Amino acid sequence: MSSRRSETDILPEAAAPVTAPLPAPRALARSGWWDTFKSNAPVPVLIALLALLTPLIEQREFAYYGRMVMLVGFNVILAVSLQLINGFSGQFSLGHAGFMMVGAYLAAYPAMHHSNRMADPASTLWFYVSLGVVTAAAALVVLGVFLVVRASRHVASWLPTVLLIAVAVWVVVDLSQGSRHEDPPARFVWSRGIALVQGSFDWLIAHGGPAAAKVSEALPRAARAPITFVVLLVGAGMCAAAAGLVVGIPALRLRGDYLAIATLGMAEIIRIVIQNSGPLGGALGLTGIPRYTDFTWLYGFAVVTIVVVWRMAYSARGRLIMAVREDEVAAAAVGIDPTRQKVLAFVTGAFFGGCAGALFAMYERSITPGYFNIAKSIEIVVMVTLGGLGSLSGAVLAAIVLTLLPEVLRDFSDYRMIIYSLLLVFMMLLRPQGLLGGRELWPRRRGPRAEAAATEDRDDRQQAAGVASR
Repeated sequence: MSSRRSETDILPEAAAPVTAPLPAPRALARSGWWDTFKSNAPVPVLIALLALLTPLIEQREFAYYGRMVMLVGFNVILAVSLQLINGFSGQFSLGHAGFMMVGAYLAAYPAMHHSNRMADPASTLWFYVSLGVVTAAAALVVLGVFLVVRASRHVASWLPTVLLIAVAVWVVVDLSQGSRHEDPPARFVWSRGIALVQGSFDWLIAHGGPAAAKVSEALPRAARAPITFVVLLVGAGMCAAAAGLVVGIPALRLRGDYLAIATLGMAEIIRIVIQNSGPLGGALGLTGIPRYTDFTWLYGFAVVTIVVVWRMAYSARGRLIMAVREDEVAAAAVGIDPTRQKVLAFVTGAFFGGCAGALFAMYERSITPGYFNIAKSIEIVVMVTLGGLGSLSGAVLAAIVLTLLPEVLRDFSDYRMIIYSLLLVFMMLLRPQGLLGGRELWPRRRGPRAEAAATEDRDDRQQAAGVASR
């Protein structure tokens, strides 16, 4: 009898999978929690170290340099949040200053009138809840009108355009004529509707405010101010995210220059509406805002922004967003919804832009509509482009350079902006991809990568290798 085994003896053994056994589900879950803890542990440690530097930064003899450091922090948050929109999703937004403005005003106003000098977090939260309720009700009415106009295309293809123009003219005439009356007559439907929304908001504040104040009194006194600040920060960011959703759903169906014009126009609409709003101070803005932002809060939130955007950009969700950036048609062909991915990036970037505005308002103590103009939007876009599209570390580096460069050139007072502009031009000519291009100064992923799942071709190769080794 031959000592060599026949082919029929070999094949069943070769067909067995040559893979390591999977870990038990409980061990896998324990490993996942431990990896998550290790990955996030440096964040609170870094924030604690920042708290140790706060007394040094806020010394009077370093007031000038301390202000420069704070301005760098604001611009880092703005640049990193816009990088998610312009760099990773491939959109060209020129309206980031509008979201910053929404966050600044909708943190400053409740801080002045509803926070009881940063000591009433529940009333501050109730302000945002009331604002959300009345805004949602008004949005449903506007959405109903839009759906009716859209449904008219079944009657005639040209009818929605005509109805949309007619509704726009109706709204403009109604508001312009209704503003001349303290109590607009019934024929001014839109003016009375706005008055109804404002009255509903005042009713909710009046009836829910006392109960909210009692909730705040139950909290420890030392915890009221920081909790109020967090509520203001998150609430302002959510308001900016809602504005980003309203802008993003219709505008992100556009591309390139058309999207840039649309976002720029929406940012100007936001600025003009706030500039003509009496409760928000009008053209004079708001003054006497409680100051609570310091070095720890600002740079702690900057660290959180970088970590969140980094994790989002280099996750599976980020791959979907970048797939839309590379080829929108091909992404749609494999089942990715381009509009959904772009709106997600847009809303997330708007949220962090609004938080930057809230931090800025509660640091400066006074804000005016003129600060959040087109020039501010372009400045943020320049930071993103100079750092390199698709590079978070590049956005951070460019924010630092472009914030400090005008101060470095202050000795050339007459020619400072000329030199500043020429340096930007030369930089774009010599390195059009930006300071870092699409590279990062830190790893894009943490820990070892998981082994790729076995495919049919890979199983065949493993079986062939097993036969050959025998």
